[in-house]
Amino acid sequence: MKKNVIKGISAGLILSAAMVSCGENSGSSEYPGFTKVEEGLFIKYESRVEGEKQVAFGDILTMDLKYGTKDSTLMDTKENGNPFLLQLDSGIYVGDIMNAFSQLRNGDSAVVITGAYDFFTKTVGAAMPEFIDSAEALYFTIKLNSVESQEEAKQKADAANAQAALKEQEELAAYIQTNGITAEPTTSGLYHIVREAGTGKDAEAGKSVKVHYTGKFLNGQVFDSSVERGEPFEFNLGVGQVIRGWDEGIAMMKEGEKATLIIPSSIAYGPQQNGPIPGFSTLVFDVELIAVTEPAE
Repeated sequence: MKKNVIKGISAGLILSAAMVSCGENSGSSEYPGFTKVEEGLFIKYESRVEGEKQVAFGDILTMDLKYGTKDSTLMDTKENGNPFLLQLDSGIYVGDIMNAFSQLRNGDSAVVITGAYDFFTKTVGAAMPEFIDSAEALYFTIKLNSVESQEEAKQKADAANAQAALKEQEELAAYIQTNGITAEPTTSGLYHIVREAGTGKDAEAGKSVKVHYTGKFLNGQVFDSSVERGEPFEFNLGVGQVIRGWDEGIAMMKEGEKATLIIPSSIAYGPQQNGPIPGFSTLVFDVELIAVTEPAE
């Protein structure tokens, strides 16, 4: 997780970072006021919180983080508005910044110095930026805001998901009532509402189907439309090329039919954000089944 978090948050920002004054003072090889954690890694506490939880490997850390060279700032979470999040693991090399993070207690503020070359090539997993010398040091200014064990983080996420799922159910029930929908949902929760009957072939699993559709949220906001693009969408039905709600709903249609499919997140995109679609989103699709054919060989 460490490499994904650090690489995802910092690697892209490093190459496009504006060069601004960092204002740190240090010696060239020794760093007055800093304590040596291990070779190539130094820490100085700005404030130390007694009695607070000492971090442990596997904990989820949330912090304000600013880092750069002696003369430049590469990232500052207070400026971009996104706290830095990582799961602490044991360092993979001598001088790994993780070995300094492991010294912290919840609430601590500190400055950490480590080598630029090892950080970029080993921790971030990227080439050295051209504007930084491989022999330079990096300065990390840290304020540790929260420490959660994996179990605590899971419980927090589970509680948030349960609340979001309940909200989705309430919003769907209100939508059904407001729009006077009398159709009964299937076992999966799908609503299939025929707007204009079709007289052609049944849509069957394994067939190729061509559809026009407009996808909306419950508030009516359109997030995608083949109609607006002027390009019908074609796929093989029942083989997992689309969300489960589409495979189920379109299999209930006949060629030429126009229908509305109301698809809860459990058979759509689930609890995670997917492009413009937030987690726990019930989706409404106005669909026209244009053609049912044999799939291409």
